Amino acid sequence: TVHDLRSFLGLRTHYRRFVKNFPTIERPLHKLTEAKSNFNWTEECEKSFNSLNQVLTSPILTYPRTDKDFILDTDASNEGIGAVLSQNIGNEERVIAYFSKSLGKPERNYCVTRKELLVIVKSIEHFHHYLYGRKFLLRTDHASLRWLLNFKEPEGQIARWIQRLQEYDFKIQHRKGTSHGNADALSRRPCTETCKHCTNAKKKFRMEIDISVKVLPTSSVDP
Repeated sequence: TVHDLRSFLGLRTHYRRFVKNFPTIERPLHKLTEAKSNFNWTEECEKSFNSLNQVLTSPILTYPRTDKDFILDTDASNEGIGAVLSQNIGNEERVIAYFSKSLGKPERNYCVTRKELLVIVKSIEHFHHYLYGRKFLLRTDHASLRWLLNFKEPEGQIARWIQRLQEYDFKIQHRKGTSHGNADALSRRPCTETCKHCTNAKKKFRMEIDISVKVLPTSSVDP
C-alpha cells in the first residue's frame, strides 16, 4: 500500500547521506506516493525496492565500538514496532543493527503509550548483549514515556515492564517525529483523552519530566 511504501521510504531517506545517487534510485517508488499517482508496481519499482534494501546494509551497517555509547531509537504503530541501534562514529550516526516485530491482535489493541513502552522493552531485550551493563541513550518521539517510567505505583503489565527496564542504565531523550525518521518507519494514531497512560498522564500523575534509569543490582538477568 501507499502507507507501507511511505514507511519504507521514510527509513531509507533518513540514511540517504550514506547512499550514492539516492534520489535516482528511489525515484520510481517516490512517484507511487504522489497524491494523483496510480499505485502500479512495475519492474522498475521492484528494481528500486531491491536496490534500496541492498544499500541500506552497506556501507551503513558497521561493527560496534566498545569505546562509544549506544543510541537506541524506538517507534511503534498500529501494526508493528521497530528500533535502530547506532553509535556516533566519525561525527556521524552509524547503524549497528535493526529490530522490528509485527504486533499480535491483543497488542494492536494497546493504547499508543503502551505500544511505545512495548517497543522499548522488546528492543532492549533484543539488544541485551549490547546494552546490559553499559550506559546508553534511548530516543523516542513519544513524550509521555518520560513520565510513564516514573509511575509511583505501577500495576500489572506496566509494573513488570518498568521492573525489567530498571535493570538497564539509560537516559530518555524526546525528539520530534520529524527528526525521528530512522525509527519512525511506522506511524501512529493519537490516543483518547480517557487513556490514563497517554495524553492526560502528566495531569493525573504529576510526574517529573527528566528521568535517568539506573542499573539495579540483580541476578535475574540472563547472561
